[in-house]
Amino acid sequence: MSNLVGVAGEHFAAGELTRRGFLVTLTRGNAPGIDILAYHPETKKSVALQVKTASGSNQSIGKWIMSQKDEDEEAVRSDAFIFIRLPELPDLPEYSIVPSQTVAKAIYDDHRRWLATPGSKGQQRSTKNTMRHFKDPAGKWRSRWGIILELAGLSDRTAGKQETV
Repeated sequence: MSNLVGVAGEHFAAGELTRRGFLVTLTRGNAPGIDILAYHPETKKSVALQVKTASGSNQSIGKWIMSQKDEDEEAVRSDAFIFIRLPELPDLPEYSIVPSQTVAKAIYDDHRRWLATPGSKGQQRSTKNTMRHFKDPAGKWRSRWGIILELAGLSDRTAGKQETV
């Protein structure tokens, strides 16, 4: 089921990008760290995007499961992440757009804080844990499509600001 959720998220993201004038290609796993290449014909610039999708009521709002590789600022291949929460039907998807370097730094710092705090039984936490989390419970990054427009070289009044979908 999680593979279907991921594919659905990529298609939802592609649709939103197309609405904003981008020509979109889904990489289908053929480009590690990049799920979508979005080209804007007006500026002739491309943006590499990674999509993370979660569904259902068990998904904490504003919390995304990541991996250890996502915290390496030198190895990040995408320009930005599109985080998508697929709520129960009939509600619509929620999008959060975050620059990749911001995600890498945030999950690196968050994981270091987690390692520094004792576990539930007072034990030191294992450095072998490769799970990471990106957290945005306040919704700071929700509907920030202007970030992608700016990366594509479009000087938009809403660049980097929240936008209603």
